[in-house]
Amino acid sequence: MGLFSRKQEPKGYQPTDAEIVDAAKKLNAGSHHAAWDLALHSVDYRQQTAMRILAASVDYPPEEKS
Repeated sequence: MGLFSRKQEPKGYQPTDAEIVDAAKKLNAGSHHAAWDLALHSVDYRQQTAMRILAASVDYPPEEKS
């Protein structure tokens, strides 16, 4: 019965790798706004976007100030 097994296409925006890295660097610098905005616009991809940002933030630790 195709009527009940239809799936809707996911809505939202999938950020590029460059946007994820930029948000991760800003998150490590202490600002969550870029990460929040990307997750907000991701709609159905919100959890995936958040996990990508968190993973990237581990790869780009904050730079130490001398």
